[in-house]
Amino acid sequence: MSLLYSTITEKGQVTLPAVLRRKLGFEPGLKVAMRQDGDTIVVGPVQSMAALRAQAESEMRAAGTWGTVVIAESGWAVAAADKLGG
Repeated sequence: MSLLYSTITEKGQVTLPAVLRRKLGFEPGLKVAMRQDGDTIVVGPVQSMAALRAQAESEMRAAGTWGTVVIAESGWAVAAADKLGG
């Protein structure tokens, strides 16, 4: 397959070309995982939510952030409360 191109939007979004989505069976709503490999981004489907959670925990433990309690004054907690109406 020849190279295919896409443009990064102002929001940082990229549209995967339809030919690739069809070939790989990527349907709307599919959860994907990404990793950096040198100067390349590798994108693939998440096999299960349990696998996604396990990977997130592993990465947070490696970064020393696993178990960190988000406090009410943090931007993340405020944004979540706003979104949930809290």
